[in-house]
Amino acid sequence: MAAMMGLLDPQTIEEVSARFENASESVGLEFRLLHIDEDGQTGLAISYVQPEPTHYGASYEECFSRLAAIERELGSESSAGRAILHTIFEAEAEAHGMPEGEVHLHEIGRPQALLNMAGIGLLSTKLQEMGAGGFVCSTIATGRGIVVVSHGAMRIPAPATSILLRGLNHVPGDSPGERATPSGIAAVKVLVSSQSDEIPKDIRRRAIGFGTKRFAGRLGRTTLTWF
Repeated sequence: MAAMMGLLDPQTIEEVSARFENASESVGLEFRLLHIDEDGQTGLAISYVQPEPTHYGASYEECFSRLAAIERELGSESSAGRAILHTIFEAEAEAHGMPEGEVHLHEIGRPQALLNMAGIGLLSTKLQEMGAGGFVCSTIATGRGIVVVSHGAMRIPAPATSILLRGLNHVPGDSPGERATPSGIAAVKVLVSSQSDEIPKDIRRRAIGFGTKRFAGRLGRTTLTWF
């Protein structure tokens, strides 16, 4: 999401940031937009500060209700956030062998995660209004090793993540840790029309979005190129 924001012009970034601040405050979070310079690369990062911890488990109805409220606060009419959430529920339902309506999301049901889904919807609309076409994604590096979640320790990629990766080009990569999250992969499935590792020749804009975790000593990052 930070990389998507980085493709916007400065005035739009300021306007969108104000929307995120209001939406974050409505769910008890503080939104921070950070400017990062690491390894000679500059870009944006998004962080949420939560003064008081809350219970994260959320049902199907609760997740969609919370997402709708956040979308209203953001002023987003995009369907992308809901499509991302539905894609995650589909994968989790298959992984657990139960109907979607009986699935409870833990980490992905947090306000931060729902804000990101709604935000991706809003920012994809902003980019389209600026003239952007379809999204193309390179091969996904999933990471390797073990990740500890609410269900305990799981091998990367976790069962629901493996389901989400079906039909997508992906590799483990060299660094241990979870480099591709279920919500990130679901966003790719909703937004991306094709995959290619070919480097575009005529680049109009480029933006780097930094994550919050380090892999082999470097902050994780996503590069978006507008060509």
